[in-house]
Amino acid sequence: MNWPKNLQPLRHERIGGMATMPSRAATFRTALAGILPQVDRLYLYFDQHDEVPAFLRGDPRIVPLLPAQHGALGCDGKMLGLRLHGKPCLYFAFDDDIFYPPAYVELLASALERHHFGAMLGFHALRFRPPHLSYRADRDVLHFNEPLTADSPADELGSGTLAFHTGRFNFDVTAWPHHTMTDLMLAIEAVRQGVPRLAVRRPPNFVRPLEEGQEDSLFKALEKDDSRETAIMRAALAEFPRSWCFAREKTA
Repeated sequence: MNWPKNLQPLRHERIGGMATMPSRAATFRTALAGILPQVDRLYLYFDQHDEVPAFLRGDPRIVPLLPAQHGALGCDGKMLGLRLHGKPCLYFAFDDDIFYPPAYVELLASALERHHFGAMLGFHALRFRPPHLSYRADRDVLHFNEPLTADSPADELGSGTLAFHTGRFNFDVTAWPHHTMTDLMLAIEAVRQGVPRLAVRRPPNFVRPLEEGQEDSLFKALEKDDSRETAIMRAALAEFPRSWCFAREKTA
């Protein structure tokens, strides 16, 4: 196989991106402890922080990012490393309330190589379901701790269990017109760039939640009102009608 120069099959640098906020302090330490040994560098966005927590200052593996310097991006801050790193790499996006086992990054790196670094891969996956009247209600969800026997197409992947090669998929998160809907914007960005989204095969509970359904979570906000996300989803379905799972089902 003739590899593009920026996708040579050598050991790629493994770069992580995570966003955290004060209310996640308890789970954040556990998630971080699992992540740091697995990446070469972690771009860590401190949402709602005025300064970097003292226990993290000086760690050479961590690049701290504060809203005062980079803007109020919320959970989208986990993608700032794409803009700042500047070199092709394998990019892994993490959440601050998930337990990542020691083999997590290696499993996703192997999966990326299996797909010739040409897809965006993840564990938490959605497939949009007709009639597409609600972003929250009209979808099928594969939770990240559920088993999967074969890599499977998805419409959207959860940004807390995500990986891709930046030589194939890249963007500037600060240019996104909408924030606090990272997963949906990632899906639309991938569709625009022609990048497949795939849920990765894995055993049950390989990755597991440390906590879910927090009152200040995006999931809770979505339960109350998904009108903005629904409008954006519907516009994307109309703009790129052949790029979603339901379109493949119709032509199968």
